[in-house]
Amino acid sequence: MTKWQKNAAYALAIYALSVVVIRFSAGGQGWGTALLLGLVVTPLALWMGWLRRRLNEQAAEWGRRRVRPWPEERRR
Repeated sequence: MTKWQKNAAYALAIYALSVVVIRFSAGGQGWGTALLLGLVVTPLALWMGWLRRRLNEQAAEWGRRRVRPWPEERRR
């Protein structure tokens, strides 16, 4: 499966799940409203996942580039 296909599958799964959750939530939205809200929720959820992954990568990079050693490394 290519990266494009994997991303499309993730987006479709998030869209379908969000539509079902919005439709059958306590508010009880109709199908039309749930489908439209799914179009709003899906890009937001994908962006939040991308942002989390990017911040984790930057945190790992910062941990590798730390100027002062961690306290447990200084004792060695």
